[in-house]
Amino acid sequence: MRIYPLVLAAVAALVVGLAGPPTATAADDRLQFTATTVDGAPFNGASLQGKPAVLWFWRPSCPFCNAEAPSVSQVAAANPRVSFVGVAGRSDVASMQDFVAKYHLNFTNLNDADGSIWARFGVPWQPAYVFERADGTSTFVNNPTSAMSQQELSDRVAALT
Repeated sequence: MRIYPLVLAAVAALVVGLAGPPTATAADDRLQFTATTVDGAPFNGASLQGKPAVLWFWRPSCPFCNAEAPSVSQVAAANPRVSFVGVAGRSDVASMQDFVAKYHLNFTNLNDADGSIWARFGVPWQPAYVFERADGTSTFVNNPTSAMSQQELSDRVAALT
């Protein structure tokens, strides 16, 4: 009978840890990757080093990603000094391309169908963001229960510059 409270406490700690506040990380080698855009062009993650960037991890069938996409498009257009990169995963290229066209995502969007970039950044589910500062530090935000508001996204992007 004493094991039940211990299991309950462990589960609660795990849930709080997963849904806790965004965490900042120091510079590392996560931007050292190469990929292909949804249109087939090569991309080098190192091109983002030394400048503010937003990596948005999305999936075409994700309802929260669909809810966020118009805001991401608008905030990206309003902040030309910040590089936006979408990282589309867990889908086929045609669906990724349709999503990009539907929401007018006029920034680089990567085809990460195999999930290697998601794994590199520790993304367990979508939507998720990595807000990369010019000094190489970053903040990871992953909320699987709701879409990020346009105001929150705007505020986080403004804090990068």
